[in-house]
Amino acid sequence: MNKNKIILTTTSIIIIISIIIGGGYMLNESKRQHYVDIQKKRIELFFKENINNYQNIKITETGKTPMGGYTIRGYINNNKELDFIATMNGENGFQFDDEINYSKALSHAFNTKNASNKFPSQIIKEKKLNKDDFEADPPFIFGF
Repeated sequence: MNKNKIILTTTSIIIIISIIIGGGYMLNESKRQHYVDIQKKRIELFFKENINNYQNIKITETGKTPMGGYTIRGYINNNKELDFIATMNGENGFQFDDEINYSKALSHAFNTKNASNKFPSQIIKEKKLNKDDFEADPPFIFGF
């Protein structure tokens, strides 16, 4: 009888721990996806304002940097040669604003080569967009 209680207790503990871990993972994954979606909106805002004939964006990879920031890789207009890497770090509240690297091919697509680009925070302010629609906190664990 005592052996059955130990097995039942152990099984119950394992099931409870599994439920807690699974629920935590689902909650984190939902928050991670929301964060990526919001950063994608900010990147799209940047490209719509600064690129000639911007059509669409494709996110190919997301990740965390060794310094605690986040990166989003992708390309635009269904052309893998028009690729970019956007970085979000603590300086901008982990929101994409002005840290972006892009291919030489993509650099030729910008509206004007001499004028400075408009970045999301500036565009949001100028167009009087709802700032809350363009900001999200990163998840606690950004695992991929």
